[in-house]
Amino acid sequence: MKTLGLKLLDLRQQHNLTQKQLCRELNIGRSTYSYFETGTRTPDIETLILIAEYYHVSLDELLERNSEKEKQKKLNASKGEEVELFRYLKAKKIPMDDVMKLTKRDFDFLKRFQELTKEQQDELIYLTNYKLRHTKI
Repeated sequence: MKTLGLKLLDLRQQHNLTQKQLCRELNIGRSTYSYFETGTRTPDIETLILIAEYYHVSLDELLERNSEKEKQKKLNASKGEEVELFRYLKAKKIPMDDVMKLTKRDFDFLKRFQELTKEQQDELIYLTNYKLRHTKI
């Protein structure tokens, strides 16, 4: 979950506003608003309402407080993604146990590997196989 400061920053940037422009619209001091975005200060309720109205979002959205119904929707979506992933791995005949052993470092490597050209991938696979054949484990 984002902090309020990050949410305020995101909203302002989504609307292509500078702090100066926004503060002029809301009649808030720019340095005060800067403290809100950095998390140094928290806006009072009146200011939160003013900001929420300006961006046409609810206070719950601004504060990122989800209702139980929305939390359940996210949980169900997450479960759906897990089922989809499991089906994909099964179709590709990739054992789930092997996937569960992968670390973040492994995933980062795989992401970088995908950025290589086909020729670079083939060369890296060749070198890896060579290294494995000639290394005593």
